[in-house]
Amino acid sequence: MKFPYSLPIIIDGMTSCSEITKDDPDNICAEKIIIDDPDILISAKKSALEKGVNSLLSPTGGILHSRLKDLGYDDRFNEFITKITGICSKTGGNDILTGGVITHKQVGRIEYKSPAFEDCYFSYLEKMTLLKDSGAKYVLLKNHKDLFNMRAGVLAARTAKLPVFVVMEVDDEGKNNEDTDYIAALITLQALGAAAFGIYCTDGIKHETALIKKAFPHAEIPLIAVINTETDTEKELQRISEKGASIFIDAAENMQKDKIEFLKVLPVKFNPYSEKDSFAAAIDREVFFLPETLIFSEPLYCSYDMSDELIDFDDENINAVYIELTSADDASYLCDNSNMTKLPFIIHSNDPIAIEAALRYFHGRLIIDTKCDIDEQKLHALSKKYGAILY
Repeated sequence: MKFPYSLPIIIDGMTSCSEITKDDPDNICAEKIIIDDPDILISAKKSALEKGVNSLLSPTGGILHSRLKDLGYDDRFNEFITKITGICSKTGGNDILTGGVITHKQVGRIEYKSPAFEDCYFSYLEKMTLLKDSGAKYVLLKNHKDLFNMRAGVLAARTAKLPVFVVMEVDDEGKNNEDTDYIAALITLQALGAAAFGIYCTDGIKHETALIKKAFPHAEIPLIAVINTETDTEKELQRISEKGASIFIDAAENMQKDKIEFLKVLPVKFNPYSEKDSFAAAIDREVFFLPETLIFSEPLYCSYDMSDELIDFDDENINAVYIELTSADDASYLCDNSNMTKLPFIIHSNDPIAIEAALRYFHGRLIIDTKCDIDEQKLHALSKKYGAILY
């Protein structure tokens, strides 16, 4: 998709109400405090605008059913989201982009089985629909950690027709405690329809810059960097911009106007029409840049424990594992065992329901064998919907 907004974008980093009120989110409902006294939020957002940001975040990151239930306010979930987002949208006006926030805590790491994924998807969709109806122009998935949640969020955003920015939390190697690889996530999510992708590197801006540089040749969508204008120098900010970042989230408690204005006039390196090296399949832990010719394994039928067969394929003279799907149930077996090989997967089935189940629930980017006994237009539609590769 063509990115719908002008670059660069500099976003204020206030993602939850507790960051504004300075209260403990587990003991005090900062959302109620703001609803009762909206000037607290209006003042904070006006201050961010005065510092030069051109996008405001509605601080909805802490609005979770589980948290509000513990505080006795779950019946006000919809109200908190709509009113707080409405305040931010009105404060920014027509010239300022307002985005809504969903944190990784929105849903946790769950089993790969389809009911769990659909629960995750609808959890995102509920909140995104409220955000859009209240004036949000995009949604930010903040500091996510695994493709289960990120893919569910991107699919939900597509249903809500809301551009989605995904920020993944990583270490200096581009991974996190879920061992998800950030370039595998980029390849998967941009094919799935994410509007922008970025990283928050817990080891600082120098490592983040190196990771942005590595990702840029594969990025078909703008890259996001989480920065801190209080501690990051102009030289560091210029360098991360030169390496490919064009959307910046300022996590500084006291944003620096001079540095924000400095970022806004830097040249934007991202060009949506330039050639990208993104012909790649992926699992959540690894990305596979594909050769012109794939050498398949013998067909492998899915089962509860496919691990031994998948491990053995790593020693064969092949560059893709050929998966034969007989039913939609096979999708969960494929997902549960996908990390037992260091090879990409090509799937085949004469059942379009089985193909779609695999594409929907697999946490990576699959290849589809076009020699399936399925209408060609149907295969192209499934490929486009889920970002899969036709071969």
